[in-house]
Amino acid sequence: MRSFRTAAVAGVAAIALSLGSTTIASAEESDQKDLSSVFSALSSGGPAAVGEEWDADLPATGNDIFGEEESRDEQPAWVQNMYDLTWIGGIATLLGVIVFPAYNYLVYTGVITK
Repeated sequence: MRSFRTAAVAGVAAIALSLGSTTIASAEESDQKDLSSVFSALSSGGPAAVGEEWDADLPATGNDIFGEEESRDEQPAWVQNMYDLTWIGGIATLLGVIVFPAYNYLVYTGVITK
């Protein structure tokens, strides 16, 4: 009986994987650009071809971004987005390297009970 259940679970998993991949493979393409078109746009047209919503053609220096008189609102959009992503990445790193392993240690050693 146990081998029958194991075979049934393996069969269901195989069917789920095959149907899931065919759904992805037969998905209709939309207006989204694929990676090759972005690379070709970068190589042929530069920042203007990718889009102007990030102000990709405007320069910025580290002193403008992280200087004493920081004025992030006056910086190009790409600088503001990358600054925010830097903070988000730092917080995620802190959580993933220190907080979550410490919590896992405390819970599974019995110091904290659920």
